[in-house]
This record gives sequence, structure tokens and C-alpha cells, in this order.
Amino acid sequence: MFIEIINQDGKYNSSYRGMVNIQYVHQIQIIKGRHRSYELHINLSNSPSIELLGTKEECERFYNQLQEVLKTYQQLSITDSLIFPPRLPSAPTIDENEEQEL
Repeated sequence: MFIEIINQDGKYNSSYRGMVNIQYVHQIQIIKGRHRSYELHINLSNSPSIELLGTKEECERFYNQLQEVLKTYQQLSITDSLIFPPRLPSAPTIDENEEQEL
């Protein structure tokens, strides 16, 4: 699964735009930089890390968003299929109802 990361804020002169295969995301960390700036490092197992510069709040917000994406990907990669609407565990399926009526 690929996600597009866009950092187009010119105030830090660190614009970035690229596709990242999230299965290769190895580690995400926030590092305090110089002059009250912060860096969000996205370490990839198959290529150099991506470094995004911003304020502490910007880095924390993006970190949380990326964590949610990774959590969703891990849940999807186990099943490899999506069922909508999701079935409730206690609700019987249609096949079970038909068998009970016979």
C-alpha cells in the first residue's frame, strides 16, 4: 500500500512530495532540531529516511496521522479483504439462518 507524503511548506525550505510504500516504514520519530524547529524522521527499511521539518505541533499531528495509517494497514494486511458492512461477531450469517429454518 502506498501513501503520498506532501510537505510543501516553504518556510523551512524542505519541500517534499513522494510516494512511500508503508510496508517499508521501519520507524517514525520526532527529533528536536535547531532554532525551535523539529524534525519528523520516517525511517524506511529499503531506502534513506524522509526528514520533514516543522513546528512541534505540526510534527506531532503528522506523526499521529501516520501512526493511524500504519495501524489500519496492519489490520488490513492480516485479512487481505474488506467486508462492508462489517459483520457483528454475535450476528448469525444468512447461511446459518437458512440452516436453522430447514
